[in-house]
Amino acid sequence: MSSLEELAQRVAEGDLEAFGGIYESLLDPLYRYFYWNLSSREEAEDLTEEAFLRCLLHIGRFDARKASFRSWAFRIAHNLLVDHIRRGKGLRKEELDANREADEPPLGETVEEEAEKRALRQALEELPSSQRQVLVMKYFSGMSNAEVARALGKSEGAVNALRHRALRKLGTILESRGWR
Repeated sequence: MSSLEELAQRVAEGDLEAFGGIYESLLDPLYRYFYWNLSSREEAEDLTEEAFLRCLLHIGRFDARKASFRSWAFRIAHNLLVDHIRRGKGLRKEELDANREADEPPLGETVEEEAEKRALRQALEELPSSQRQVLVMKYFSGMSNAEVARALGKSEGAVNALRHRALRKLGTILESRGWR
């Protein structure tokens, strides 16, 4: 049993302080998952908070025999994202563009790095949702193919195929815009 599963078991048994370890381990990956899908810091922060709340409320339902805690938490995050988009609560493209311009790059980030991130974010938006989800979970949230498969309810082979198609398409999009 990994440390996240052990922490989840402790939380389920009433040790709420153990949730701090879960929070520390998953905060950055969950935030990046939402941010790269929504391109809005505020929405990413709100959904990250909601994902942790749902994890805490439903931690008693977690079963380490079915999936890792990380995959279970990302399944919750994925469902939240889908519901958020389905309800139309995601910002419209015009609002996203305005927010991107208003967002200052993090300290130490160069203008070139910010331009690269913006180009990548825009190219990701052109991918089909299933391909984008796989890339974001795999490369921005650091999940294995097995974890992504469990989080999305797909086979590892399907995740691998989606990843290959997505990377090819992403490369084509970026190359057509002059990025190599």
